[in-house]
Amino acid sequence: MIRGHVIQKLNIIKRTNQLINMEKPIFRYKFSSEYLEKIQDTFISIHRYDEPTTFKEAWVKWVVQHKDIISLETRRLQTCGYTGDVAVKMYKSVRYYFKNKPTIPAAPKKRRPYIRLCPNFRSTMDEHILSMKNRYDKPSELYKSFLEMHQDLVVSIKKELLSKGLDSDDIDYKLKKTYKNRCYNL
Repeated sequence: MIRGHVIQKLNIIKRTNQLINMEKPIFRYKFSSEYLEKIQDTFISIHRYDEPTTFKEAWVKWVVQHKDIISLETRRLQTCGYTGDVAVKMYKSVRYYFKNKPTIPAAPKKRRPYIRLCPNFRSTMDEHILSMKNRYDKPSELYKSFLEMHQDLVVSIKKELLSKGLDSDDIDYKLKKTYKNRCYNL
């Protein structure tokens, strides 16, 4: 009995491996890393800023000089199933993509820390939205009404956020954005 379950599980594993190993259709044929390195080192670095006519002339010369690399890449792409013209694909990618690709990667932007509003303030917003939603059509009008009705609470929250390092414009934007998001969610 146990042996039968083990054999059944092995058969299931074999079937799933067969399904995983089935060829999936390729929609984007990428160049090999060897070809990309060669094109970057010997062509793009030299002709990046050329005019279009001189760029094309240089490309034709480069193709003649590097027939072996191009024929290898052409065969590789055709074996993968690419049916288009490989020479056109190579020229278009060099002319419009690789040439314009930045040489230095962009530095990641530094995010400022997220500062949450206190739960009591958010619940006050929710109560106001639910009680006044029928009187106003727009969230901006609701927000103006909220500021008028809860001036003392808004002033205390602004002081708290100022002490955490936000400036007054950012605080106004944060309060307005939070209020409108809560209108949308409710």
